Amino acid sequence: MDFGIEQGFVKNKRNYKKSTKVIFFILLLFCLFAVLIILRVQYKYNDKIKRPEDLSPPNIGLVFGAGLKARGVPGVVLQDRVLTAIKLFQDGRVGMFVMSGDNSTAGHNEVQAMENFAIDNGLSREVLLFDHAGLSTLDSCQNIKDDFGLSEVVLITQKYHLHRALYICNEIGLNAVGISAQDTGYGSQWKFSVREWGASLQAWFKLLFN
Repeated sequence: MDFGIEQGFVKNKRNYKKSTKVIFFILLLFCLFAVLIILRVQYKYNDKIKRPEDLSPPNIGLVFGAGLKARGVPGVVLQDRVLTAIKLFQDGRVGMFVMSGDNSTAGHNEVQAMENFAIDNGLSREVLLFDHAGLSTLDSCQNIKDDFGLSEVVLITQKYHLHRALYICNEIGLNAVGISAQDTGYGSQWKFSVREWGASLQAWFKLLFN
């Protein structure tokens, strides 16, 4: 092999290794930064997760929408959230609720499904308010503040989602505490948990530039 060509080959190989190390280091820093953000979102307001007996009425609860099993029929996750709200009302801990969900199309109306299910299970319509523009957790929290003029609210959702919801609501200026909704067990629970990692990153960046 020509000596000059061999030297060039060795030099290129060294440069490649050096570039690979730099890229690996950058990726490692990015992953570390992402983990720190996720931990901040998930645990900054951990002390605001309350037990029902810790609530001093009167309170207004925010029930977050979730998926539907079929048109007008709430999925099991959403049912658990609404049933938790009903129990809080029956125990005298929360006196009114904002049902917030996705009503972006005529065929997908989470709010109507929540209303029907709540009334069918004994909750009076007089204690219900409706937010049809709760397309995301951030939207629901922002609407509570801007459209309903509230400064304090009790968030009602499963624990895997509650940490992020508390972070978002409190970061935009609400005094929000949270109650973990009953969890009857979901076959795809791990998917919800994994999704929260990405959603926590997204929430942090959205609030950073909001």
